[in-house]
Amino acid sequence: MATEAEALPLTHIPAVVAGEASINRTILKLAWPVVLERLSISLLSAVDAVLVGHFVGADGLAAVGISALLFWIPLSGALAIDVGSTAVIARDVGAGDESRVQAGLHAAILAGLAWGIACSAAIFTLAPFFVRVMGADAEVRPLGIEYLRAGCLGLPLIMVFYATAGSLRGMGNTWMSMSILVIVNLINAGVTYLLISGTVADLGVRASGIGYATASAGGGLLALGLLVSGAGPLHLDLRRIFVTTRSSFARLARIGLPVGLEEGQFMLAFLVYTRIVAHLGTEQLAAHSLALRSLEVAILPGFALGTAATALVGQSLGAGRPERAEDVAKRVRFFAMCALSVMAVAQFVLSPYIVRLFVDDPEVVETGTKLLRVFSIALPGMAVHASLSGALRGAGDVRFVLGTFTFSAWCVRVPIAALMVFGLGLSVPFVWLAAVTENWTRAALTTWRFRSGKWKSIKV
Repeated sequence: MATEAEALPLTHIPAVVAGEASINRTILKLAWPVVLERLSISLLSAVDAVLVGHFVGADGLAAVGISALLFWIPLSGALAIDVGSTAVIARDVGAGDESRVQAGLHAAILAGLAWGIACSAAIFTLAPFFVRVMGADAEVRPLGIEYLRAGCLGLPLIMVFYATAGSLRGMGNTWMSMSILVIVNLINAGVTYLLISGTVADLGVRASGIGYATASAGGGLLALGLLVSGAGPLHLDLRRIFVTTRSSFARLARIGLPVGLEEGQFMLAFLVYTRIVAHLGTEQLAAHSLALRSLEVAILPGFALGTAATALVGQSLGAGRPERAEDVAKRVRFFAMCALSVMAVAQFVLSPYIVRLFVDDPEVVETGTKLLRVFSIALPGMAVHASLSGALRGAGDVRFVLGTFTFSAWCVRVPIAALMVFGLGLSVPFVWLAAVTENWTRAALTTWRFRSGKWKSIKV
């Protein structure tokens, strides 16, 4: 491993912190591709569910649903590398340090590849154990094992994609990863359909796993290919991929590990939260699941703007402009509040029609409508914490964000949900008040931290 990375010109990296008049335009330019990117990720699982449900049936659908949850742990690591590379590379771009940008890109790709290989080996080997622990029925277990063992083969290269996507965001480029994910969706849908419908083969659930793996591999290879070809903001020479520094890995870990822990513990808390809801019966659990799916579009603008804040705040601080970083964060918060307030009103009014897109059962529709209307109260709070958490991550204040998410999940959401169900015997709309309270708690904590200004002096 070299001690110093080869410096390459940054002439193709946009100067996203130049000019007051361009800040608003730059924020929106960075955010809208992230909205489409997250939609593509949601669509990936939805397409699998539709195809498996149609061609295999309920057992296959249960197998894919359970197995998809088991990919959450690898994806927690992917998010850690994604956000870590965004924050680190944004600082170096802002500072104009060409050598460190290149070294950071190499470190992110190598870390992603190593994590993907480790996860792929673990899942392939332990698939029977994982499916059994998840409580799958005897008829479902073999199908779940087939899906896991086929799908996990694509993890090394999809982790490379996430590392590349995060690095590109740090350079101010969000459209490239969005475009790649659109292609990934097309590959997944095409391969799965051909192998599950009998057009080429009739492989059942395994077809869905092969489609996922093929699409994942395609996404990683396409990301590398675009950088190698020079189409991206920075040219990648694969012959020099090991030219990086130990400090690049250390900086990535300082940001990425807390982010991975944040995501992992929150996913665990969410599983506990869902198990609490399950005690209320099948209809209320179904309404809970459908309402969660319905929320995916409503919350997208907040998290997309938070991603933009991570890149822009990091670049501003790297350029030695803390006042610009604060201004960017406030603007992002304003945009997020406007967008999610509109979404809140639309969700409250249109919730019956939204739920009916998924199900016709009158009881489920009625309960799902109540859930979406209850959560409308949370959306402005989500706008605040999503935008400011993104800004804090860009500043490297990831430990505070980790602490906030841990506290709000385990000390607010889960206890209130348990009290509503086991203590007061109330229905699922009251359980969702726990999520509303959690989001406003996060909003208050992140606002307090942002106003303190301590995030401006953190070294990355």
